[in-house]
Amino acid sequence: MRTGSCLCGAVTVKAAPEPHFHACHCGTCRKWSGGPLMAAVCGQDAEIEGEVTRYQSSPIAERGFCPACGTHLFYYSVPAKLYVMPVSLFDDPSGLEMTAEIYVDDQPDYYAFAGNRARMTGAEFVAMVTQQMKGG
Repeated sequence: MRTGSCLCGAVTVKAAPEPHFHACHCGTCRKWSGGPLMAAVCGQDAEIEGEVTRYQSSPIAERGFCPACGTHLFYYSVPAKLYVMPVSLFDDPSGLEMTAEIYVDDQPDYYAFAGNRARMTGAEFVAMVTQQMKGG
């Protein structure tokens, strides 16, 4: 389990992120975070303490943030009932590795990450997640 908190400390989290994370280049994540969202899947059992404001950002997702300082806390997939949390939220994100970039078809031309990793368009990512949710 890893621990973390918002900027002001009013919200704390405890979660077990997968050892890899992705960078999402979709327009919603970029608008929400000010750049690509680098986040790890943390499953269904994330512990969140403190007041959290939830915003329904799409028919299938909610985003949570601290109402006091505005720190982005999570993306919550409603159908999968799982939390995806920014890696920078954790007190110690060491050992986590970026293994994928998603929504690369939405990525603007003013930044790029170095390194070799999986790069998926939005359609490819949605197809992969849909297949996983069907158990395949």
